[in-house]
Amino acid sequence: MNKDPFDLYDREKALISEGSTLLESADLATLRPFSQRLFERFISLFNENQDLLRHSDRQEQRLVKLNRNLKSQTQELELKRQTQELLSQQLAKYLPPQIMSALLSGTYQSQVATQRKKLTVFFSDIRDFTATSELLQPEALTEYLNEYFSEMTEIALAHGATIDKYIGDAMMVFFGDPESKGHQADALACVQMAMAMQARMKDLAIQWKKKGFENPFVIRIGINTGYCNVGNFGSDQRLSYTIIGGEVNLAQRLEAHSDPGGILMSYETYCYVQDWVEVEERQPVKMKGIARDVKTFAVMGPKKTQASSNVALSHQAGVHIDLDLDTLDPIERQKLAEQLRAVAHQIS
Repeated sequence: MNKDPFDLYDREKALISEGSTLLESADLATLRPFSQRLFERFISLFNENQDLLRHSDRQEQRLVKLNRNLKSQTQELELKRQTQELLSQQLAKYLPPQIMSALLSGTYQSQVATQRKKLTVFFSDIRDFTATSELLQPEALTEYLNEYFSEMTEIALAHGATIDKYIGDAMMVFFGDPESKGHQADALACVQMAMAMQARMKDLAIQWKKKGFENPFVIRIGINTGYCNVGNFGSDQRLSYTIIGGEVNLAQRLEAHSDPGGILMSYETYCYVQDWVEVEERQPVKMKGIARDVKTFAVMGPKKTQASSNVALSHQAGVHIDLDLDTLDPIERQKLAEQLRAVAHQIS
């Protein structure tokens, strides 16, 4: 049999093999020197095992220390992760969610740069806000205003809007950047969002009156579609992601001409959504800084065919609506709520 050059116990095996033969012969003359060599080898093996045990103990201590350090580092990394997550959540309240997500994924560059894109721009403000605020205590005004913005923001995000800013009691959002589903889909989403907001304001008015808010907020909304400059404006030290241009100003002017509780949109927006909403054409408006007369359209609600297309009512004495709400996303829920309100209005 070939000898294994890496056998750690080759000498011990040789002694065992030799001893088996010597013990059978029972020759004391040969057993004595064998016993001496066996005893010496035993001492050597014992010492080697002692060294191995000490080495093993040292390695175990190092492993324990390493595990302790690793655990400490893991806890430190988890703490940093939680801190960064909390910071991201806080920053997300100051930045549009779409931009925040793009920044975290590394797909958006924080540098001074803009581009020209066709967007649908939304403006809203509260009618007679100054007069209304003078009738409220500061704490109550803050409570109602925060609730109003929270509700409107939730609806805006559910429809995919990019929230630009809050200006006092006004709100500015737009569709088409950094994500777009196409000009028509963006315009329709904006108008549907506006209708959902006005519907929600009616619900809030009922709630606020029960709390003692005698003259609840009533908002006006203006919507326009056109080319704007969008991107990062500012300096290398501080940036603001926003939009500028004449079409932005027009949306704000439309809001000022809107009926209280109403939605006024430009002809450009109307062209994209005319198949989905009922409108009432208003007189063209002359606006400072805009050479042409601006055609305007007041949104009256979704078209009847659209309002009832997804809701099945029985022709019997009772009404049965079979819905699986768990399968609907927030946007679909909002659209369904709008449709049900329209149906309720038709049969009332």
